Amino acid sequence: MMINYLFVYGTLKPGGVAHHFFDQIQGSWSDAHCFGNWISDIDIGYPIISLDTNGVKIEGKLFYSKQLQNIIKEIDEYEGEEYERVITKIHPNNGPPVKAFIYEKKSK
Repeated sequence: MMINYLFVYGTLKPGGVAHHFFDQIQGSWSDAHCFGNWISDIDIGYPIISLDTNGVKIEGKLFYSKQLQNIIKEIDEYEGEEYERVITKIHPNNGPPVKAFIYEKKSK
């Protein structure tokens, strides 16, 4: 399954320190949210979540591009070992839910 969406909630968002990855490809941004819990027991200096359909509403940005596969490995490397990329349901503010990549706390 080809995933063309990436949900971001931290440094990858427009204006964030790692947003430059998206300069390499064409795409569009929209406001969206997912459900999860903020993880506070890890001191890595950046926000990190654990997905949970019964968790709190987490606001972020949804990126769409048919070229996403061209940069996703670079973003995986940037996110590092604390995060893992998974597929989940994201709720755009202006449309129906979509399946998207998201980085969450890595399972142990």
